[in-house]
Amino acid sequence: MAHAVCPAERARMLDNPLRSLLVRPHRLLNPYIKPGMTVLDVGCGPGFFITLLAELVGPSGHVIAADLQQEMLDIVREKLKRDNISGRVSLHKTHADSLDLTGSGYIDFTIAFHMVHEVQNPDTFFSEVYTVLKPGGLFLVSEPRGHVKKNEFDEEIVLAKKAGFTIMSDNYSLREFQVILHKA
Repeated sequence: MAHAVCPAERARMLDNPLRSLLVRPHRLLNPYIKPGMTVLDVGCGPGFFITLLAELVGPSGHVIAADLQQEMLDIVREKLKRDNISGRVSLHKTHADSLDLTGSGYIDFTIAFHMVHEVQNPDTFFSEVYTVLKPGGLFLVSEPRGHVKKNEFDEEIVLAKKAGFTIMSDNYSLREFQVILHKA
């Protein structure tokens, strides 16, 4: 059963500079994202990762900031203007039951940070991410411990495997469950 979607009113909490000390975005993403890549940040919220993603993909890359809530995308739009990176990032509003992305095999890397537990239909979600990823593409899934129980995370991984993903690596810490999924 899906958890409630984190409301836009809590955006400041999600994009707090102190959160960077705990998450360490550079350490998390540097090994996987290279210049020229196309990256999907699904459930981007207020854009915690957006500036870093835009820097990592460089001028020849592209970031798709996708979220269900228009209010979150509006916050990201303002951040893009402020950080002067709007040329590298496009905003995409998803639907409650679908990512609503067209095409297949054009994304190099996808990140779903602390949001899969909010998805109404995780079967469809994992299938859609699998479809848009290029062969060899990677998908980072991270869920917060405490908020998401181990058995819930395990169920997510079963659904990811059902969609066709294999586990490249996993990293469970005191704060989160985290896995890198691979599309063959």
